[in-house]
Amino acid sequence: MIRKKLLSGIAVLCLGAALAGCGGTPASVESQTDASETAAGESKEKADEAKESEQVTDDAKTDAVASKEDETEMSEEVEVKNVTQELVLADPMMLMTPYERAAYFADWAYLQKKENTMISPLSLNVALGLAAEGASGETAKQLHAYLGREDYTEFVSQYMGFAEGLAAEKGSVSYNDQYSFRFEIANSLWIDQKKQIQEAYRKSVEESFRAEVAPVDFEGDVPGTVKKVNDWCNEKTHGMIPEIISERNIKPNMRAILVNSLYFESPWLKKWNLWDGDFTDLTGNKTTREMLIGGADAYYENDKATAFGKYYYNGFQFIGILPKAEGEFSILDLDLESLLQSQDTDCQVRARMPKLNFDTTAERVEDLLKSQGVTVPFEDSAQLDKIIEGEELHVDSILQKCKIELDENGTKAAAVTAMMLRTNSIEVQPKEIKEVYLDRPFAFLIYDSQNDEILFVGKVTK
Repeated sequence: MIRKKLLSGIAVLCLGAALAGCGGTPASVESQTDASETAAGESKEKADEAKESEQVTDDAKTDAVASKEDETEMSEEVEVKNVTQELVLADPMMLMTPYERAAYFADWAYLQKKENTMISPLSLNVALGLAAEGASGETAKQLHAYLGREDYTEFVSQYMGFAEGLAAEKGSVSYNDQYSFRFEIANSLWIDQKKQIQEAYRKSVEESFRAEVAPVDFEGDVPGTVKKVNDWCNEKTHGMIPEIISERNIKPNMRAILVNSLYFESPWLKKWNLWDGDFTDLTGNKTTREMLIGGADAYYENDKATAFGKYYYNGFQFIGILPKAEGEFSILDLDLESLLQSQDTDCQVRARMPKLNFDTTAERVEDLLKSQGVTVPFEDSAQLDKIIEGEELHVDSILQKCKIELDENGTKAAAVTAMMLRTNSIEVQPKEIKEVYLDRPFAFLIYDSQNDEILFVGKVTK
């Protein structure tokens, strides 16, 4: 169960992965006998090591040549179709499994900008779990329904222990120069310094979620609050996500920000080779770029897609999925659950894919949740009443940022999910708050107010 959740938690949208079908296992290399039997021991060891290295190189070359031939045949025999149909999202109310929710989240985020996209279902779920632990009534019921279990806090506690166990093993493994192995989950709660967090809630999130609880000034020091949260995110993601919120996210009556971060780093168990190959985008445009090419560890197939699996350390795996239909596609339609259940390791798998280096910002994630029946937590009637003494809160907004860097040596991936909580009560503000953001064309003056003289007038358009 942990492994399946892990696969959906770090699933990435990978376009253009190409792979070949199954074949027989490679023939073993016959050992060479030394002419002199007196040096059999040490000489044979060195000969075997050299032969093994030579075999790996030969296999890589064979894979590269075979893939290049496949690519040439494809370009000669198959005309690339320009398929530009629009992606249409399925009915979100019909989603039942974690795989479906993960796929729908990725489809939804892709439609925001229609570019390379990666999201983290695990990061979102843990952030929702922080809120669910402080909820009651219908609010708790809807959050637990989305998370798929009422004992989500218990699951998180176990999963945090799993991640901590991997970190404890770090020193016993040798990695390559570019990547080590890290799988780190961190949580934090930033509470209005004028309010008191409920002790039962503090104890639960500190023990089960390993959460850090810190006071901040939402009213008097907005820049300082934003900096504290962003500095925490930058540290926990090892610089991959330097900031998650801006001053715009701090609104009147803000009482708390719940944040989850997820960081994954690992070398491949078997490195890729590099090869110049073509990548064809959705419009049919073909570009030649440096591709990763080599053998994979597993093959997957259902009626919608084929896929390869390539292992990192500690059982983590990259799954590269190629839809059988060309052009635009829905990840939900690929049926991730049945695809992952089709794993076949009794075959030889050749794979090819581009390097990856991009980030994704998914804003207004609350809209995604509302479309799937999670509505009460965002209303004034929400019952997030177990978090701060004497106040019932509601979720104002949720946003997530993700980044991936993937090359022939390994992968780094990070996610941060931030959930802003506001009070349900309507308070009289000491002063009316006005906002002026110069984020579009604007004018400016340099003005001598004492003598009522305009010294300079300016206009900024770009």
